[in-house]
Amino acid sequence: MSGGPAATTLSADDDRFVRRLVRRETTVSRSASVVVAMTVLLLVAVAVATAAVVVLLDQRIAGIDPRTTVDAAVRAPAGLVDAVVIATGAALAVLGLWFLLHGVLPARRPRHAVRSTRLGVVVDDEVLASAAARAARSATRLGPDAAVGSVGRRTLDVVLLPASGVDVDAAAATAAVERELAAVEVAPPLTTRVRVRPTGRIDG
Repeated sequence: MSGGPAATTLSADDDRFVRRLVRRETTVSRSASVVVAMTVLLLVAVAVATAAVVVLLDQRIAGIDPRTTVDAAVRAPAGLVDAVVIATGAALAVLGLWFLLHGVLPARRPRHAVRSTRLGVVVDDEVLASAAARAARSATRLGPDAAVGSVGRRTLDVVLLPASGVDVDAAAATAAVERELAAVEVAPPLTTRVRVRPTGRIDG
């Protein structure tokens, strides 16, 4: 759990600052992807500019004349150039699609914010899952290993694993988990789902 202290009554600037901190702690930075993309674009631009200058100056690059390379590509067997162009285009399209999806799709850390008028509080999803499982176990009087919780972006799943032949009140477990969530006011809100595994466990 991490948080940033603030005044008892937050001003507008302080409130924006806290929200910015919480957003930074709950989302993944895309700085690395931006650096990689800009580096690739820069290398391509430098390569093209260098080849153009070499052609204008009638020079060679490492003993290779760019014009000779272009002429050899033009004289290549029919279909070979098309295959190279298609393969290169496909590779660039895949790379561009990866960067596009990486920039558009949400990338969040496994954390949720907890509402507070005085603090910016962030809780790991594992902590929320553990608290939910504990609440469900307490409501159903199950053993320490008889409930497992997991947290997604909008859902909190709890799976109950009672001993074989033991009836479990799933409604009571659901109510207990919902009370646990209501006490901390997780943002974004989580939908509770409690399931009882029908096979059960064999204790002994």
